[in-house]
Amino acid sequence: MKDILNLAVCQCGVVWEAPAENLRRLDVFIGGYLEQCREEERPDLMVLPEFFATGFTSDTSLAETVDGPSLRWMRKLAASSGAAVTGSVPTAEGGKVFNRMYFVCPDGRTEHYDKRHLFRMSGENDVFTPGAVRRTVDFLGWRIELNVCYDLRFPVWSRRTPEHDYDILLNVASWPARRMDAASILTYARAVENQSWTVFCNRVGDSPENSYSGGSLIVDFKGRSVGNFHSDGVTGAEGGFLRAGLDIRELRRFREKFPAWMDADAFTVGQ
Repeated sequence: MKDILNLAVCQCGVVWEAPAENLRRLDVFIGGYLEQCREEERPDLMVLPEFFATGFTSDTSLAETVDGPSLRWMRKLAASSGAAVTGSVPTAEGGKVFNRMYFVCPDGRTEHYDKRHLFRMSGENDVFTPGAVRRTVDFLGWRIELNVCYDLRFPVWSRRTPEHDYDILLNVASWPARRMDAASILTYARAVENQSWTVFCNRVGDSPENSYSGGSLIVDFKGRSVGNFHSDGVTGAEGGFLRAGLDIRELRRFREKFPAWMDADAFTVGQ
């Protein structure tokens, strides 16, 4: 059990539909960050945005196999840094294509979650298959719920329950600048209603249809924004790392003192 989890949220730019270039840029970006970290600040978990290697594209020709280059890169980074790495990758499996969020541990253990809510306003639902299973990862004694972008708008899917208990709700996103007010409100709401940390990792830069302004957040169980932002323009203006040390003892004390979860309404999510 690790009482304090060091988190590094990678708010990076993404070159449109250029996975090899993006992975090279991320090597420089992350390598530089790790070099300047003091030992006590080194991350236990690094969070990358939705479709960090391609940008938010519906071009399924860019979908990777279940052991594709982006996942291999994540495994290599996790092993070399000693930190878990998470982010989403367009992934083809069984004749279907998923928006798949991987969680890769330093020892190579890999878990994944397929995005449930596909963004129909961009046609994502026309080319990707929705996931049907929530995923909570156990890491260093922490329970971490995986969540992708548009999922943030649907509180029932993300609700913390006895069957789906977690300490951190982790959302990786490609959320356009023009809708960032909504993203911020939703991140705070998910944290307060679930009495958990909620982490929102967003990209910066431009794609053919959208501009992205970052706005990544780490919000605690009381609805307070926490963390320090380390700016680094390697992957684009406003790029950098939002970092914080999360103390699970504080979370447990608050839940015991203010057990609002005991009065929550029961519900069942249909498949």
